[in-house]
Amino acid sequence: MPLITDSLEWTLSSPPPLHQFTEPPLIVECEHLALKPGAEVEEILEAQGETVTDIVGKEGWVANDPKLYEGLIPQNCEWTEFIDEKTGQWVYLDEFGQRVDKPKTA
Repeated sequence: MPLITDSLEWTLSSPPPLHQFTEPPLIVECEHLALKPGAEVEEILEAQGETVTDIVGKEGWVANDPKLYEGLIPQNCEWTEFIDEKTGQWVYLDEFGQRVDKPKTA
């Protein structure tokens, strides 16, 4: 495995020990939203008795039309860099889902 990876994840046990997190993360699948369309994930979890302490990245999230992202494969957690499924070309979007030129790196 170390010959085909460029990171150290392969050295950790699977699943990683709980001590690697300040608080064990809660991984949420979004399929449950079909039960109550339009509901926020934290609303569903709280109704199930879960305590939501933090939602990573929510402060930067903007409700955009999902059609803006059709055919695009996200390449970063900010959802600003994508690969077009059909052409293989890089596509850059701003926080509102509008196409922009490639951002300049610092």
